[in-house]
Amino acid sequence: MIRIGRVTGCVVLGLFCMALADSIPLRDERPQSGSSQPTFRSSTTLVQVDVIVLDGRGDFVPGLTADDLTILEDGRPQKIQQFFLVAHERAAYSSTLGDEGAQRYENASQTEDRAQRVFVVFFDEGHLANDSLMRVKKGAVQFINAHIGPGDFGGVFVNGAMYGGRLTASRTELLAGVHSAVPAFDNRQGLLSAFRQFPRIPGEIDAVRIAEGGRELAERLALEACREDLFECERTGGLGQVENTIEKKARQYVRHARVLTGDTMQNLGYVVSRLSRIPGRKTVVLLSEGFFIEDSRVMLQRIAAQAARGGTAIYSIDGRGLIHGPQGTPDVLSPEPARSTVFDTGEDGPTILTAGTGGLRLRNIDDISRAFNIIVRDTSTYYVIGYEPDNPTLDGKFRKIEVKTRIGGLNVRARKGHVASALPPMEVQRGGRE
Repeated sequence: MIRIGRVTGCVVLGLFCMALADSIPLRDERPQSGSSQPTFRSSTTLVQVDVIVLDGRGDFVPGLTADDLTILEDGRPQKIQQFFLVAHERAAYSSTLGDEGAQRYENASQTEDRAQRVFVVFFDEGHLANDSLMRVKKGAVQFINAHIGPGDFGGVFVNGAMYGGRLTASRTELLAGVHSAVPAFDNRQGLLSAFRQFPRIPGEIDAVRIAEGGRELAERLALEACREDLFECERTGGLGQVENTIEKKARQYVRHARVLTGDTMQNLGYVVSRLSRIPGRKTVVLLSEGFFIEDSRVMLQRIAAQAARGGTAIYSIDGRGLIHGPQGTPDVLSPEPARSTVFDTGEDGPTILTAGTGGLRLRNIDDISRAFNIIVRDTSTYYVIGYEPDNPTLDGKFRKIEVKTRIGGLNVRARKGHVASALPPMEVQRGGRE
């Protein structure tokens, strides 16, 4: 039995402090008789927004005050009521700034030292080809070994469930979760591989148009296929049969792609919902090649907004690594692992999630551990703004958020909005030994 040390952190802009225990369950369970599971309910409509401010070189800018920033909700300026800087480690961060930068850091208002970090590594197996899965698993192992330290909690969402049903501080458990990831029987690249076979379909967008009744496109593609390979056309049954095959391929792809996307969104929604019960900032690292979202954009935007409301930032790492190639859609037409995504709508899904929650989409990186390092740096030092909206109605509608700086030459990144709804009860369970 291994006991995992407890840590203490101040959360929700200093409204209260709580001790995090050995593990944080993420499965729906009824409390056992005699168990102690304190539940905290916020009595305020305070909205907190994590803000990252970078200079022209991409370095974090310390020493700002609330007067240096403005925040707007639905275009209306809001009064900043709480403001502070969160840093994972003061000593480690200050050493990168030099004397002048360190002094600005020391002068920053209300600095929270060694902030507790919560990471969830989310394997989107249905949208990871086998080579991509192996690549991201290696990167996740290196991330856990290098960056999960005292005070940090993590979880691995893999094979459709949170490994162990909880967040944990145990590296051993987290590594076991990563190693348990296995290729999906059906994945997006496997479905697209059928497009490379005669008769070809150039890409995902064409498949959607055909599946939705684009008869003229199917006719044109069939005609082109028969011109390019007359023998295969005749062997297949002629022009009419080739057209039927194209339509069948398109419908099958769209049907299966919708199922895969539905699974991904359901799982993301579950993780976001459970993490919203934990106070403070949380980070989800989505490992995916992207997914089909043509009829699911609104739902995906809502998941992003709910994540933002609950203090969860979503970062995405493209498991394909370095993508290149002159063709417009080698996802379909080329068997090589390196794939262009010019006409691939799979890019849109991770972009919606990351932009909506203030995270980053990382792609064209072969060394996935480097992508994780970027995320660690980005999530370890940031400002927190707290405000009570001048529109206090919790109507469940999306509210646009915009953060600006009064100082020229700086880049500001924050989540794009939130859903005006009450947060679920904050839950922390004092666990026993493993």
